[in-house]
Order: sequence, then structure tokens, then C-alpha cells
Amino acid sequence: MRRLLGMNDLSAIQRLQAYGIQLDFERAALWPHTPLQAALSAHLPGSAIGADTLVLYSNTLDRSRAVGFLQARGRRGRPEADVVYLSPSLDQDNDAVSIWYRLLAECAHKIGSHGGQRLFAQVPSGNGIEEVFRQTGFSSYAHEDIYCLTDWPQGLSKSSLLRHQRARDGWNLLRLYTELTPRPVQIAEGMLSPEGQGGKMGDWWDQSRSSGFILEIDGELAGAVRVRRGRAAYWLRFGLHPQAQEHSDLLLHGALSLLWAASHHPIYCSIRDYEGGMSIALEQAGFARTQTRTLLVKHLTKRVKEPVIKFVPALEKRPEPAASVSHHTES
Repeated sequence: MRRLLGMNDLSAIQRLQAYGIQLDFERAALWPHTPLQAALSAHLPGSAIGADTLVLYSNTLDRSRAVGFLQARGRRGRPEADVVYLSPSLDQDNDAVSIWYRLLAECAHKIGSHGGQRLFAQVPSGNGIEEVFRQTGFSSYAHEDIYCLTDWPQGLSKSSLLRHQRARDGWNLLRLYTELTPRPVQIAEGMLSPEGQGGKMGDWWDQSRSSGFILEIDGELAGAVRVRRGRAAYWLRFGLHPQAQEHSDLLLHGALSLLWAASHHPIYCSIRDYEGGMSIALEQAGFARTQTRTLLVKHLTKRVKEPVIKFVPALEKRPEPAASVSHHTES
């Protein structure tokens, strides 16, 4: 999907970015940026905000009038990407729905043609955005509540409740994921695919630009937290063992104590609808729920059975079946 953007593309992004919608709320909170900055950073190695951009023009032969653009960001080490920005928003342009249809279809085609297997999006729940994505082949697989803490707890101090994640924790973290996560979600996130079975847990435990910490009780893994530090905020992602629900306060206090000497930026936390163990602890600590998001996925490849095409005698009953092959699904 990546290509060099021309001056017309950059001018279009700069003009249309004020009318779009940000879908990657986590990265926008941690590293505030504009879509133009994301587009310019796409080719910078190690950039936290870089994203690939598709610009849609009213006439493919005359790039004088852009009508919309989409940005997507690949997931490191996995055949996946996230739709992170769309412009114009649905309430800004009467033709926004048809513009989104074309942009989403083209994005899926380009990513699929380069070997991508899944395209994700996280959209605000309860409005027309989710329906547009569904019409273009996306399906919902989970919901997620976003919590925010702006006033830090009194008397917070450094503690040793949690320890740094080690390489040997990989297998136990994978077991924790499978015990916490419903099978349909594992399928949606590609955890039952070869790259998932290899231990790469995708977005649930993405260690890029973050640190992992472990809570052990009696020598057993009771919970884990991913701490992501950004320029303007912090983001926590918890995994609490189903049989360790009574230790939710301990896990939260340990996570907050890791930031006791840091600048007092807002602290965000995302909790999925099947991860109820931490919600009460967050609210008691002063976290406020700010929004609910729907997690969507579009599978770009699938395995199908189809017959071998061959010349056969007229009396032969049917062609011989072939082995499974992989097909790219084009929108």
C-alpha cells in the first residue's frame, strides 16, 4: 500500500484533515499528531505515528480535486493493519458514505495484494460508523471501554508489587490470553493462525513502545500489565487471571506505582467486554469511563476447497478434489 505522496496528495490531506475522524484513539492520546504529520512520517524508521495514506480524487485522470482520504497502519511482525483515519466524516459530507466505501475497498485490496490477512478498525459504538464498515465486509468481534484517570491517587509511591516481564514468561502469557479470550475473538485476531500459534499475540500484548510487568501470587502468574508511555499520556492494558479476580486492586496499584515519579499525564486504560475483572477496581481508583468502542475485522484471505480443472472422459462422474489454496478476497 505504501507509495510516495505527491504535492497534490499532501495538499489534499492538509485541506481535508479538519473534516475527518480519528479511529486510533490510543496513539492519538499518547502522541498527538495530525494526519499530515502521520503521512509525512510514514517512511521514517521507528516512527510512532507514521501511517500509509490513500487519497481519493473525483477524477482519476485529473488530480485537481480530492474528495477524501484514508490512513492505515501496519502491525509490526504480523500480516495485519488498522484503519486509523478517514476523511470526510459522515456528518461533514453528504457523499461521505460512498467515499468511505471506495476508500475501504481500495485499502483492503491493496493490503490483501501484499499478503495482508486481516484489516482492523476500532470505531465509536452507537452511531452510523459501524454500519458503514459492516457494509464493506467488516464484522464485530468485541467491545471495549476506555477509562481515563486525570487526578492521581493521593499517597502513591513506588512499590515492588510487579516485576519486569522476562522471556520465559512468554508461554504463561499465551496461556493467560487463551484463558481470558473467547475463541471467536482468538479467530478474529488471528491467534489460531500460524503466526498466532508462534506466540505473537498481536494487539493484546504488543510490546512495541511499551513495557510488560507481571504479578505473581505464590509463584504463579496472576496477572500482567502492559505500560505504554507516550509524549502526552500513559496507556495501561491489563490481563487478570480468571482465578485471581480478588487481586485486581493489587494489580492496578502495582501498575500505578510504576508511574509514581513520572510526569502527571492522563492515564488511559482499555477493558474489553469479556475482561470484567478490572472495571470495579478502576472505578474505585477514580478512573472515569469516557467511551465505548466496537472492534471490527475484515479477513482478506481465506482457504477454500475447489475442484481441479482438467479434461476427463465423458463417463467420469466428477473432477478430483484439490488441496486447499489461498485466495485474496477483493472488495
